[in-house]
Amino acid sequence: MDAMRKLPGWHLLGAFPDHEPNDVGSWLLHNNGEALLLEIPPGLTIDDVAAALALLGAGLRYVTASHLHEDHLDPQVWNDLTDAYPNAEFFPPEEFAGDTRIDLGGESVWFIKAPKHSPSDTVTVFRGVAMTGDVELGTLNSVNREVSRKVKAASMEYLRGFEQRTGYRVHTIVSAHLNDFRQDVNWASLFEVSQR
Repeated sequence: MDAMRKLPGWHLLGAFPDHEPNDVGSWLLHNNGEALLLEIPPGLTIDDVAAALALLGAGLRYVTASHLHEDHLDPQVWNDLTDAYPNAEFFPPEEFAGDTRIDLGGESVWFIKAPKHSPSDTVTVFRGVAMTGDVELGTLNSVNREVSRKVKAASMEYLRGFEQRTGYRVHTIVSAHLNDFRQDVNWASLFEVSQR
């Protein structure tokens, strides 16, 4: 957990709802006074977000989540945030398509749409770090059957090609539940799967 807290431009607000293992991590990605809130789990409060923004000296510009499952995007917390931060841009994860790039304080944030665990799966990449949500790496298996095997295989191949398509290097990955954290990764190899 300590190494996760030292990622430049990534501020971990905590693991919600109870700060227990396998809860969902909520992050503020920040650069030059602007921030993007990533993951809106149950238990996250406006006060949590406001305190972290004040600590970072940043204003909230964007809000999104890795996918629509309620442990990652709680509708009530989302609504509370839209009321508290009316000038922020909210990106529901189901609205992303392909590779989407936005500007955060003069630096790129990438969103890669890749349905594998859920139809709305979106991987977020900033400063060479990818938050993979609940996308299980190196396998076509999943804990549910929301996405067909054919779509999962296409998504893994699409993720695998991200660096080649964009010229952007990913060196670190972290999962939404904070239970998979790897540095010095070979991005493409993370998405190699056997065809059994």
